[in-house]
Amino acid sequence: MFDFSGLGSIDLGTAVSLVSVIVTAIVWLLDRYVWRRKRLVYRVQVDAQIGVHPRQGHARDLVDVEVRHQGEVVQDPSIALLRIDNTGTDIDAADMKGELEFSFPERKIVRMKVVEAHPTKLGTMIEKSLKPADYVDKDTLVVPKFDINHGDHFKFLLVLSGVGKGVAHEGYLTGGANGGVYHEPRPRGPGRRTLIFGATTLVLVGALVAFFLVDVLRPPDNCAAGQVRVIGSTAVEPTMAELRSAYASECSGADITIAANGSRSGVLDLKTLGAQDAGAASKVIAMSDGPAEDAPTLSGEAIAVVVFAVVVNRSAGVTALTTDELRKIYTGKLTNWNQLGGKNLPIRMVSRVGPASGSRLVFREKVLGGDQELGITSDDCRRDDDAAVAKYHRCEVGTTDELLTRVNEIDGAIGYAELGSARKFPDLAAATIDNVVPDTTKVADRSYKFWEVEHAYTYKAPGAKSLTAAFLDYVRSSQARPVLERGGLVPCGALPTGFCG
Repeated sequence: MFDFSGLGSIDLGTAVSLVSVIVTAIVWLLDRYVWRRKRLVYRVQVDAQIGVHPRQGHARDLVDVEVRHQGEVVQDPSIALLRIDNTGTDIDAADMKGELEFSFPERKIVRMKVVEAHPTKLGTMIEKSLKPADYVDKDTLVVPKFDINHGDHFKFLLVLSGVGKGVAHEGYLTGGANGGVYHEPRPRGPGRRTLIFGATTLVLVGALVAFFLVDVLRPPDNCAAGQVRVIGSTAVEPTMAELRSAYASECSGADITIAANGSRSGVLDLKTLGAQDAGAASKVIAMSDGPAEDAPTLSGEAIAVVVFAVVVNRSAGVTALTTDELRKIYTGKLTNWNQLGGKNLPIRMVSRVGPASGSRLVFREKVLGGDQELGITSDDCRRDDDAAVAKYHRCEVGTTDELLTRVNEIDGAIGYAELGSARKFPDLAAATIDNVVPDTTKVADRSYKFWEVEHAYTYKAPGAKSLTAAFLDYVRSSQARPVLERGGLVPCGALPTGFCG
């Protein structure tokens, strides 16, 4: 017989609480190790943004990491690793009454891979049953119904885009308490598990590099001090601005300004300045979409091929056009998108202003076959100055950014611009031309026609130690290639010999 007199008195509430804890523990042990109900457990082992953020003031440590997939930049990329274990009895596909789903709020799936499975055939089976169309650009991964035995497990590695964070699940198993699908937090604390987790993270980073092209923007090989002004093409203005920032972040003595004013205007301004002040002209670079005409005093060099696109507001319901259809649009023979199988909306042409625009010249030569565009009917393309008599709708703007902004905002609008900039506007579609997608990969085989060679012009040859020469060297270098490609440009060095002329 036991003597509890030394324990003092125990009130009823305490006794009930103690019994509840003991019973809960016993039921949990029985459920997990004796009754062995159907039970799937998942852990979020990694859920983190991808990026490198150097400390301010350490310019030499600056690394710009970019994730790209199928030529497109992945916006706000992150990586998630989920581990799913069967910790209960064997599960048949028929036991899954509700599909197992993992959702990623405010994020979209870019790519998925089963990176680990036991047994290996389980991972192969799952990956084969998941088609990219089932999850790419969606915020939920729906796992197909399958058999999974006790002790089996597998891992999903996902690359996502978006600013969200966190993982939610849905699923139901017959014979499983509370639905049979559980989330267990990632193990915490130092020691062996921390080391394993760290090693896993390194492996994941290696796997990610294998899946995607990761562009690393390295510092320039040659720094020079001084001042340079880049003028000319507005099509490559964003790319040149990014290159300027990358160069200046490493070379603190470099003062580089971007003042794009159109290809022809830039070349003409450089010629005029050279005749007046050769010293000032030596500090100017004029970017031109295509070779400059009548510029014997200028020194020019082909830098890259700039890919252009015909862009259409998504409201039109048309994303595929032929060269013949485009010529009919720009000569006023087609005036409504319903004539092309789209919505009942007037076609509103947004074009670049006059001869100063290199992109307008390229569009006329490469797409319109030399035909001139029609006259303007509106100052802003949102309304017609003489709507009662207007048989077509067309306006003009001064820069690439203005054109893209208008086409992005106006229902039924169409225009043309550099491909890299066009990708940044959500309500724009880059139309196929003669069934060819506008893409940098379609340039080398000449299957896509709407492109031009981008030239950089200086007043005579720049001094060997000048900032003008050093910055142009950087623009041509392998360090700058990721920026050019991100902007929709193909460096001449990446094309067949003689391609750029």
